[in-house]
Amino acid sequence: MNNKSIGIWVIRIVVSLLFLVSAYAKVYHEPSAYFSITTFEAKQLVPLGFSSEISSYLSRILIALEFSIGILILLPFYLKRIVIPLTVFVLAAFCIHLAIQIYLTGNSGNCGCFGSLLPMTPLEAILKNIFAIGLLVILNKLVPKDKSKKIEIFYGFFIYLFFVVGIMVLVPIKSSDNIVIDSNNYLVQEDIILEGPKQIKSEFSQTLPFADNGRLILCFFAPGCDHCRAAVRSIDSLSRIVENFPKVEIVFMDEEVDKIPEFFEYAESEYHYIILDISTFYDVLTWERDTPGIFYMWNGNILKEFNGINENAFDPELLLKSLEYK
Repeated sequence: MNNKSIGIWVIRIVVSLLFLVSAYAKVYHEPSAYFSITTFEAKQLVPLGFSSEISSYLSRILIALEFSIGILILLPFYLKRIVIPLTVFVLAAFCIHLAIQIYLTGNSGNCGCFGSLLPMTPLEAILKNIFAIGLLVILNKLVPKDKSKKIEIFYGFFIYLFFVVGIMVLVPIKSSDNIVIDSNNYLVQEDIILEGPKQIKSEFSQTLPFADNGRLILCFFAPGCDHCRAAVRSIDSLSRIVENFPKVEIVFMDEEVDKIPEFFEYAESEYHYIILDISTFYDVLTWERDTPGIFYMWNGNILKEFNGINENAFDPELLLKSLEYK
């Protein structure tokens, strides 16, 4: 094998891995496949105007396309004529979408391109895509002209169909209405009245009117999220040592709601909660923030905010310092 052939295969393998890892990450089972795929839907598809139901189908179609490109880039079928141009088009479309996202909401949070497996900002994703496009341009110059037979175009179609069906079977679409479930059977803490800062209307008040009532810890969680479980357990520990600890209100996304009892069992306490469908959940939390989202609020004022698992991740010590303010 000469140097040219080695270079061609190195590029093909690198691009293939980028697509296969990206597709796998969106159905990555940590904390769950549904958590990863709904994060992708909420961050990338719903903001474009697609409904939650359409986003559920579109996400699986796009993930199947990523899996298919990852395989087809390694095969000889219409590589130069179809596969490389299609791959460049897909990457360019993603770049345009991410650029619009940065313009509208800023370069913050996890874009969902690699799910929860590898959190990545929109700008980092654009740079990754530009790198891949550069490799594909080089690859297009190195590979010889296609000698594929017309029948071989159906091979790509069958590969794509295989992944579409596979994802639909492994991660079936759940029927979801705009669920708002108010659970009153859990412990509701006494609201201790303290004077605090001036009353204002918070960004959450339209959907969550209770958010502006006195002092509270407002939490945005996914029932199957390990980071969310760790956060609520820390909050519960603080509540046992801090006098006049604020009431805790939890907003769950409609994802693996059957794990809510398990969530509270891990927390060692039960708190009042509501459940919002994925679209409404991120509308309230806002698209640039990630779970776990935790807000220490007083009369509608956000005194301390945590979100995601990176630089703004929940820190019990920082929350404790904020609680010391009177």
